[in-house]
Amino acid sequence: MKAKVAMTFVCALFLVPLTSGCWDRREINDIAFVTAAAADITQDNHYRVTIQVPLPGKISDVGQKGGGGGSSGNKAYFLDSTIGDTFRAANAKQQNAMSRQLYFSHMRVFVFGEDLARENIASPIDVMSRIPQNRMTTYLLVSSGPAADLLNAQATMEKTPAEFLRELANESMIHPRTVKRVTEALLAEGQDPIMPVVSWTTTKPGDAGDAQTNLKLNGLAIFQKKKLVAMLSGRAADGVLWAMGEFRRPLITIPAKNGSGFVSVMVTSYHVRTTVKPTQDGRMVCQIQARVTGTLSENTSNLTYERSQNLASLERQASQAVTDDMRIAVDQLQRLHADPIGICNRVYRNYPGYWHRVKHNWRDEFYPNIPVQIDAQVEIRNSGNATSPVGIPEEELQS
Repeated sequence: MKAKVAMTFVCALFLVPLTSGCWDRREINDIAFVTAAAADITQDNHYRVTIQVPLPGKISDVGQKGGGGGSSGNKAYFLDSTIGDTFRAANAKQQNAMSRQLYFSHMRVFVFGEDLARENIASPIDVMSRIPQNRMTTYLLVSSGPAADLLNAQATMEKTPAEFLRELANESMIHPRTVKRVTEALLAEGQDPIMPVVSWTTTKPGDAGDAQTNLKLNGLAIFQKKKLVAMLSGRAADGVLWAMGEFRRPLITIPAKNGSGFVSVMVTSYHVRTTVKPTQDGRMVCQIQARVTGTLSENTSNLTYERSQNLASLERQASQAVTDDMRIAVDQLQRLHADPIGICNRVYRNYPGYWHRVKHNWRDEFYPNIPVQIDAQVEIRNSGNATSPVGIPEEELQS
C-alpha cells in the first residue's frame, strides 16, 4: 500500500514540469492581427509592403453605422506602408513602428501590384509558404495598378476592405487561388499559375446620384511561372475558367436564331475532362470535353422552347458558345506560351518518357504547337416556370 502511494507521489512529481502554464502565451491586447497585405515594387526595385490591421474598438461602431473603410480617424482599420530591400525587411520596419506584435495567422487576402507581378512574385510567395505563421489558405489577387490603394478602398458591403477583397476572391472561381494552389502551380512541371484581377470601377445610381468608386473582379492574370504575362478579360477569361473547370455560376447568353432578342441559359452543373493522347505519328494531341447542364433563365425573343424543335437548336447554339469561349482562351494561351490549364502537366504525369524528350523547351516549341480539340455539349433540362415569352402576343410566337 505504501509502495503504491510512493509511486503515485513520484509520478505526480514528474508531471509538475508539464503543468507550468502557457510559457509562450501572447495576450490578445499585445497583438496586431494583419488581415490583408499588399506588395508593390518601387522604381528603384524595392518592395513596398502595405498591411491592414483592424481596430476592434471601431469595428462595432462601423457596423452600427452601416459602413466601413479607411486607415485612421473614425475608420475601422489601420494601414501601414513601408519600403524595404526584401519583403521580410519591410515587415521588420513595420514592426519597429508598431506598439503591438504583428500577427499574420489571420491574413485573409494578399494583393500583388501589377508591376510587381510582371517582375517576380516568387519572394512574397516564398515568405508566405515558408513561415508557419502564415496561412496557406490566404487568397491571392492581382491589382490592375498599385496594390496598396486597394487596401484603402471603400468597403460598401463589408466592414473592412480586407473582408471585401476576400469575398471577391471567393467569388472569382470554384476553387479560389490560395497560397497553396499557386505554390503548387509554381512547383509543378508544365503548369503555370493564374490569379483573379481586381480593378477600380465607377458606378452612378441614376442621373441625380453621386458617382461612387468601388472594386470589381476584372478577369484573370496569366503567368509564366513567377512572371505575369497578360491580363485576360471577357470571353478569353471565361474560356480559361471553362477549360479549367473553375467557372463559378456561369451564364450562357446567346442571340435568338432569328436575330430578335436574346436567350440566357443558367448552368446548374458541368464537368470538364482534359486528356492528352499520342497520335500514330508520335505527336501529342489534347482533348477538352465539357458536359454542361442548364435551365432556361431568360427569353427576350419571340421563340418558345417548351417541347419544341427550338430547344434542340438552342442547345446547339449554347454548345457552340461554350466551345468558342474555350477556343478563344486556348489560342491566346498558346500565343502567350502560358499553360494554366495544365496540358503539359498531363503529358508529364501520363507520358514521362515523352516529356523527358520535350521538357527542355516545352514552353516555346511543344506547347504552342500541340493541337487542342474542344468539344462542349449543353443540355437544357427545363425552360423555367414560363412556357412562353412574357408580353408577346400568341400570334407572334414561333414554336
